[in-house]
Amino acid sequence: MSTLSAKGALGHLIGFPTVSSATNLDLLHWVEAILAPLGARFRRFPNADGAKANLFISIGPDGPGGLVLSGHTDVVPTSGQAWTGDPFVMREEGGRLIGRGATDMKGFLASSIAAAHDVAALPLAKPLHLAFSYDEEVGCTGVWSMAEWLGQSGLAPQLAVIGEPSSLKAIDAHKGGLIGWTTVTGKPGHSSQPDRYVNAVMVAGELIAFINGLRREFAEGARHEGLDPPYSTIQVNIINGGLHGNIVAESCRFFWEMRVIPGVDDRAVLARIERFAREALEPAMKAIDPACGIAFEVQAHIPPLGPNADREAETLLMDLVGQTAPLKVPYGTEAGIFQRFGTPALVCGPGDIAQAHQPDEFIEEAELERCVALISRLAEQRLC
Repeated sequence: MSTLSAKGALGHLIGFPTVSSATNLDLLHWVEAILAPLGARFRRFPNADGAKANLFISIGPDGPGGLVLSGHTDVVPTSGQAWTGDPFVMREEGGRLIGRGATDMKGFLASSIAAAHDVAALPLAKPLHLAFSYDEEVGCTGVWSMAEWLGQSGLAPQLAVIGEPSSLKAIDAHKGGLIGWTTVTGKPGHSSQPDRYVNAVMVAGELIAFINGLRREFAEGARHEGLDPPYSTIQVNIINGGLHGNIVAESCRFFWEMRVIPGVDDRAVLARIERFAREALEPAMKAIDPACGIAFEVQAHIPPLGPNADREAETLLMDLVGQTAPLKVPYGTEAGIFQRFGTPALVCGPGDIAQAHQPDEFIEEAELERCVALISRLAEQRLC
């Protein structure tokens, strides 16, 4: 038995209000203090201003192989939600543990911390790693430095398990996401003589029409069965532009998003859009005024996750949970980022994704204990 229960760890973790706009350093200090007696080794990856960090923890031999248990420390805000108690004080009702992040995804962090106490007592031949990230809830922007370092470190883990809530079912594929804004800068003037000026709204319309053509192309192109829909998608969801009905629009800004299946390069898709803008639209704009142009800003990038080449560790995990085939989901996770840098990855964690971001978010205590037992069995068979 572990010296720290998953329930006890979850109570501590929920008590840290690590919404994405706040620091996660106090939480990391607590994690380091609770795991240091196990002989754990720690490495931090701070953000630019030092207010947040990723934390990579290693237990056991300092060598290649082993397993990674990964999850994000940040949670979504609670303002405007109808909570019936303090979101950052865990409470229990009928076997349910309630608090912000209970499911998404401090439940997995708590299970990993509790399981680490059990695993540390085993005769380990390979290490167990815990990788705790920041800023997942704002586009998976924080984990990149840690995932890149891991891929270049020579540690070469057999598998990284990203514990997003999946009811402890293994997920080996999800779509990637690339989202951002495009700003068109035109030249304003009286609408009675539009050809003397550059109408940013009209130019944006041409660019959006090109994007819509890509949408149709995707629907008829490559497929990854099991995803819904099984093809890549792209769309524009917000558009703002123009000042007055009789003024040629000086500016137009629109938000686009693409969700691509494994095997599709989202950056190459964006490059096609940018090339159309540079070659088909900007020359005529700049012929009227060189100050006119089209700018692209990527807001977030989440690579797709596809099946791993070496499936031995994930097959064992599926056997342990009684699963015959991995699932595929439409939402993105940090698993695709680990895989992008060469670490085999899949998603498997406690809790129901339907509880994520909800008021009175909860996880079943029994689900936490199942997760602890799963991690311990996986470690016994892969690390000893």
